[in-house]
Amino acid sequence: MAMSPLRHALQREIFTPREQRLLAVSFVWKAGRKRKSAILCAAVSSEQKASGEVVLMTVKAVKSHYKLNDSWPASELTLVDGIDAVKETAEFHLHLDKVYKWVSSSSAEKKAFVTCLWKINQRYLQDKVQFLNISPAILEEVLPWQHGRVPATPESKAVEEEAEEEDFQELTLREAVDVQRLMEESDGAMQDAQAFTQTLHANLASLDQENFHSLMETERQGEQLLSLLDEALLEVTHIEDVLSHYDELLHGVQKQMDILHASSAWLQHIDRNHSQLCSELCQLVDRLSVREEHLQVLTKGDLENEEQMKGCVAAVRALSQGLNAPLSTGQRRLQGAAEQLIRFESVRQTFELRLCRHITSAVILQGLREGEDGAGTEPWKPHAFHVSLLRYKPLMEWLKESNPIILQQLSKVYAENICKLYERQMKDLFDAARLQLCGLKDSKKIGVISALPDSVTSAAGCMASASRSAPVSSYSEGQASMVIQQVFRQLGAVCIKEQEFLTSFFGLNSSSSTVAFHAGRRSSVVDQTQNPVTREQKKRPHSWIRMSASLEAPEPCVEGWDCVQAVLGSAEPRLCALLSSCEKAEPLSCLVVLRCVGRGLSQYQLQPTASFYCSLLRCAQQHSQHSLRTCAESLCREVESPQALKRTRGGILPFVTRLEDFMYHGKAILMGEEERWGLDSLYAKLLKAAVHTLEKLSGSNARSGPLVVRLMNYHQLVNFLEQLRLSGLEEVHEEAKERMALHLRHYMAMQMGQPLGLLSDFLDGVQGHLAHGVQEEEVGFQLAYSKQELRRVAERYTGREVRRILEASHRRLSRELADSPRLLQEVWSAMKTAFLEKYREAESLINKCYPGAGISLDFTEQDLLEYFSTISRDSPT
Repeated sequence: MAMSPLRHALQREIFTPREQRLLAVSFVWKAGRKRKSAILCAAVSSEQKASGEVVLMTVKAVKSHYKLNDSWPASELTLVDGIDAVKETAEFHLHLDKVYKWVSSSSAEKKAFVTCLWKINQRYLQDKVQFLNISPAILEEVLPWQHGRVPATPESKAVEEEAEEEDFQELTLREAVDVQRLMEESDGAMQDAQAFTQTLHANLASLDQENFHSLMETERQGEQLLSLLDEALLEVTHIEDVLSHYDELLHGVQKQMDILHASSAWLQHIDRNHSQLCSELCQLVDRLSVREEHLQVLTKGDLENEEQMKGCVAAVRALSQGLNAPLSTGQRRLQGAAEQLIRFESVRQTFELRLCRHITSAVILQGLREGEDGAGTEPWKPHAFHVSLLRYKPLMEWLKESNPIILQQLSKVYAENICKLYERQMKDLFDAARLQLCGLKDSKKIGVISALPDSVTSAAGCMASASRSAPVSSYSEGQASMVIQQVFRQLGAVCIKEQEFLTSFFGLNSSSSTVAFHAGRRSSVVDQTQNPVTREQKKRPHSWIRMSASLEAPEPCVEGWDCVQAVLGSAEPRLCALLSSCEKAEPLSCLVVLRCVGRGLSQYQLQPTASFYCSLLRCAQQHSQHSLRTCAESLCREVESPQALKRTRGGILPFVTRLEDFMYHGKAILMGEEERWGLDSLYAKLLKAAVHTLEKLSGSNARSGPLVVRLMNYHQLVNFLEQLRLSGLEEVHEEAKERMALHLRHYMAMQMGQPLGLLSDFLDGVQGHLAHGVQEEEVGFQLAYSKQELRRVAERYTGREVRRILEASHRRLSRELADSPRLLQEVWSAMKTAFLEKYREAESLINKCYPGAGISLDFTEQDLLEYFSTISRDSPT
C-alpha cells in the first residue's frame, strides 16, 4: 500500500474520530519477529496546534479495517536510538515505558519517522528527548531557527509556512458554522477596542507635551550643577596640597620608629640569650646533682642494714637519673659536666661490685649452710631465703638496666649453688614417695611427704566411685594413686614458687625470656600408636624441652629457661622413675596421672610463672600415654589371641571381664574426659575386636555351646555399655545389641522348638490349608483336621502337662545360663511372651475354623502366666 492512501485511510478511520491529526507513519515489526508486523504512527491533538498532545501508537490491519493496538503519550519518550549513525539500517529503538526494538520496512521510511520525532521533540517536548546514533543528515533537515541558533528571515518563514501548509486540512461544514458563530459573537468586542485606541492616542499626545516642558526645566538645573562642580574642584586642589605636607612629616616619623625598633630587638635578643643560658645552666646543675649522702651510702653503706638498704635504693635511682640525663654533645664537653659524669660512673661501678659480692656471698653461704645441715631432719625450706633476697629486688632491677651481664653472672651463681639444694630435696621427696608406695615410712623424711589428709582421700573416693551392678568391684584409689596426687601437689608448689622467685628477682619475665605454651590438642593414645617412639626418644623420652608431636610449642629461650632448668631440672628424671614404679604397682595409675595433668594444665597453662611446672606435667602426660598405650596393646592382644578361645570353658570370657574393668576404671578416674585423651577411640577399637573374637568362637565344651557363650558375653557387653553411657560408642553399642538380639532369637528357637508337639503340628497343618485357599468353615470337613481329631490332640495337653514341659525348659535354661542370672530372667521373659503369642494364635485359629464345636484348650492365658511366675519364683537360682 502506498503511503499517501495509507495516511488518508488511517486519518479517516483512526485519528479523525479521536480528534487527532496524523504526523508520521511507518511499517514496523519487532526485531527477530518479522511475521508480526504493525503500523507505527505519530499523531497530535487537533484542538490546539501550538500546545497539542502528541501520542505514539501502533495500528494493526484486521482484514480490510485498521484497529488501534497500543498507545503511549509522547511525554514518556526518553531516548531514540538509531543503532548506527553511519551505516544505513532500518532498525531503531524507542525508550517508552520499556525499550521497544522495531525494524522499519526500509531505511528511508525509518529516516522520515525519526525526522518527525525530532520535530515533535523541538516543538512540543521542549527538547527533552535524547537522540543517539542518528545521522547528521536527518537532523539538518530541521529548520535552524527551530533550535534558536539564527533569526528567522522572511524567506525562512515562507519555507516554514509552506511546510505547515503541507499538513493543512480543509474545514468540515460543522467547523465552518462554528467559526462563523464565533466571529459574530466577537463583533462587539472589536468596536470597544477601536474606542479604546482613540482614547489612548489622545492621552499620548498630552504626555508628549508634558515631557517637553520637563526637558526645558532640566537644562536650567544642569547649568547650576556645573557651577557647583567648578567650586568643588578648587577645594579638592587645596586639600591635596595639605595632605602632601602631612605625608612628608609621616615619612620622617617612620624612619625614627624603624631605628627605635631595631635597637629594641637587639636588646631583647641579648636578654633572651642571658635568660636561656641561666636556664640551661640551672637544668644542667639539677640533672648532674646527686646529694652527698647518696654517694656515701652507695660507696660505704651496709647492705645488711634495712635503713641503709632503703637509702641505697633511693641513691641508685638518683644516680641513674644523673647518668641517664639527656645531655647534648656540647654539654658533655664542659669540664664540670665531664668530671661529674666520671664520678657517677665510678660510684656506679663500685656499688655494682659491692652488690654483686653481697648477693654472691649470701647465695654461697646458703648453699654451704644447707650442705652442712643436710644430715639434719628438717628439709630445706626456701621461703625464708627468698624473703631475705627479695629485699634487694629494687636493686636487682636497677642492676638489670645498668649492667645485664653482671645480672646474668649472678643468676648462674644462684643456679650452681641452689640446684644442689633442690636436687637433695627432690631426692628426699621421691624417696619418701617410693617408701610410702611400698607401705614403709622413713622417720627422717616425714617432713618431705606426709600422708594424705582425710578431705583429699574422701574427695578422691567420691571422684573414683562408679555405681554398677556388674561382677567387677567399684573402683577405689590405691596407694599409688594417692602418692601420685600428693607428689604432683608438692612438686607444683615447689616449682611454681621457685619460678616466681626467679622471675621476680632476676627479672626473667621479659619478652626475651618468656615461653608461652600454645593450647593445642593433647596427643591421644591413638596418635602415639600411629607415631611410634624412635630409638633416640627411648633413651631420653621425657625431656622437658621436647613436647608431643601434636603440640606445637616454641623452643625455650636461653636466658630465663636455662636458669629455671639449672635449678629445678633434677625433678624430671625422678618424676619419670616414680611414675614407672607406680605403674608397676598399679598398671592403671597412668589414668590418675592423666587426670592430674589435665587439671594442672587447665589451672596453670596460662600462668607465666608456672611454665616449668606445665612442662613437667606434659612430660608426665607423655609417659602416661605411653604406658596406657602399652596396657591397651596388651589387652588387645589378649582379646585377639586364639589361645583365649581354646582355653575357655563357657560363661563370661576372661577378656570381656578385663575389658569391662579397663573401661570402668577409665570412666571412674577420668570422669567424662575420655575423649580428651583419646580413650573413646581406644574403647571402640577394643570393643570391635571383642565382637570379632566372639563371632569367631567355635567348638563346644561340657557345659555350654558357642551360641550360649556368645549370648552371655554379648549380654554382658551390652549391659555395662548401657551403664557407662560413653559418647562415641553408640555404633558399637548398637551392633552389640543387634548381635545379642539375633543370638537370643536363635537360642529361643533352639530351646523352645515345638513345646506343644502334636497340637502345634495340627495347627500348622490347618494354617497350611488356609494358605492354599481352603475356606475357614471347610477345614473341619477335612478328615485329618476334623473336630474329633482336634479334640483328641487337645486332650493330650492338659495344664499339668504344659507345666511339666515349662519346668523342664526352665531347668535346662538354668543349667546353661547359671553364670548369668540376669540373662536367664530375660530369656525366660522372652519365652513367656513367645508362648503366650502362640497360645493366642491357637485360640484364634480354633475359634475361626471350628466355631460352635465347643473345643478349647485345657489351660487359659491366666494359667500360663501363673505357670511362668510360679516356676520362676520356685527356681533355686
